Amino acid sequence: MKALYTSLLELQTMDREILDAETTLQQFDPQIAQIELPLKTLQTDVETTRTRLAEMRQQSAKLEKAANAKRDRLKTYETRLERVRNAREEAAVRAEMDLVRRAVDADEQEALEVMEQTRRTDLKLDEMEKQLTKLRAEIEPKKEELIQARAGAQQKLTVLHDQRSAHVGKIDPAAARTYDRVRGTRNRAALAALKADGACGNCFNIVPLQEQSEIRGGLVLRRCEACGVILYPES
Repeated sequence: MKALYTSLLELQTMDREILDAETTLQQFDPQIAQIELPLKTLQTDVETTRTRLAEMRQQSAKLEKAANAKRDRLKTYETRLERVRNAREEAAVRAEMDLVRRAVDADEQEALEVMEQTRRTDLKLDEMEKQLTKLRAEIEPKKEELIQARAGAQQKLTVLHDQRSAHVGKIDPAAARTYDRVRGTRNRAALAALKADGACGNCFNIVPLQEQSEIRGGLVLRRCEACGVILYPES
């Protein structure tokens, strides 16, 4: 029975090591995400600015096309002006021409404003891309270091699980099942020492004398009636 207690205590130690390894492994993804956050934010800003720049260029081209269409229309009016037959027709044509000229002027003014915005946005994008390159060069080594550390932690966890499986294979199946039931999914302590005064080492409830004798004599596995842990003699 002493060997069984020893094996179960070793199993409990392994499970604590596995829990620690799992906790360590779980910390890597948030750390990697935290490191990547500034880079992803800047990448999003760069893509947004790049899209906006493309829209500005399309708008500039559209305005230029509209202005050219109005200039062609203005030439048509100039040709018509040469063929007018009276002052009334001339006044009507000139009125139309004035409207078209004002529309051309408006398109040209808007196109100039868009071109200036495009120039400033282009400069801004160039600066952002330089910042992105610099930031990526700073972040990638740190990220790679964390990825390597995460791979090492995962490998360690795999080894611990393999060692646990091998160890469980050497334990009495009924005792192993009892251990797993006690430990459950809460990663609680499965074993606790029976103190010299007969108290459970986990909850300090006093164990009945008959059970104390059985535990100290190593006759059978006993669980604390109060907290459910498997008790073993402290000595």
